[in-house]
Order: sequence, then C-alpha cells, then structure tokens
Amino acid sequence: MIPDLPEQLIEQAEHLLRDTPPTQANIRRAVSSAYYGLFHLLIRDAVLNWRQPDLHDRLARAFDHRRMKEASSTLLRELGSPQRTAVPESDHPHRASLSRVARAFVELQDARHKADYDVGEEFEPAEASNAVEQARQAFAAWMEVREESIAQPYLYSLLFRERV
Repeated sequence: MIPDLPEQLIEQAEHLLRDTPPTQANIRRAVSSAYYGLFHLLIRDAVLNWRQPDLHDRLARAFDHRRMKEASSTLLRELGSPQRTAVPESDHPHRASLSRVARAFVELQDARHKADYDVGEEFEPAEASNAVEQARQAFAAWMEVREESIAQPYLYSLLFRERV
C-alpha cells in the first residue's frame, strides 16, 4: 500500500487544472483523480485498523466502488433522519463532517463516471474545479472525524454489508 497515494491523487488533480492546458483529457482526469483520492483515503484508514500489516494490501483490494457508494448513501439517509440513526448523542457534533465525507464520495463517484464514460458532451473546467474542491473539503472533514467513534462503523460499512 502506498501510504500517501490519496494525497498524491489530490495534488495530481490540482496540478491538472492549474498547470496543464484545459483539454478534455486533463479536465476529466482531474475529476477522476479527485474521486480516487477520496476512495483511497477511506480505504487506507479502514485497512490501517487491521492488525496484521502483511494483509493490508489484500484487504485494500477487497473494497468495491458500488459497495462504498451504497454505504455512503445509507449513512446519508441515516444521518438525515435522527429517529433512524443509532449515532450516540456524544457523536452528534461530528455528524456534519461525516455527512460531508459520505456526500462527497457519492457525488464524486457520479462525477467520475460522467468524466470517464460520458464522452458525448464536453466536461466544463468549472465542474472539475468544483469536484476537486469537494474532494479537498472531504479530506479536511475526514481528518476532523477519522479518530471519532462515529467513523468506525462507516469504515466497516464500506467493506461489509449488515445482515438483517
């Protein structure tokens, strides 16, 4: 596992928007890099919870984009409905930060799909800039909440689905 890959991907996204010609390839690649930065940030923190470092790389490959989006969408629904959430009262100050991360994950994944697969229309530089800024804000929000107890069930849900 490359420890600073998430940060490198965000830097790459910013570089593509700031220092390269505004071609469709550069604009679309910036959106993709922003999404993958957040994707790998969450995987890195989830994997670091595993006590056997020799299995970290294998565990990291077990994460699935669709599962992570489903988990993020579910969390957003739960956090949006105080009656449905099992979040302890002590974690309520962190709900907004965690919600920002989950929302960014869902929206950035959608933006990446558009950037990578919807080549029938031009991708606007402003859309890419917004995506990169959203990823940056999600990184900051994650740094605020990652050590809090509310983050652990989210990381778990990114890989595992609850059986009901």
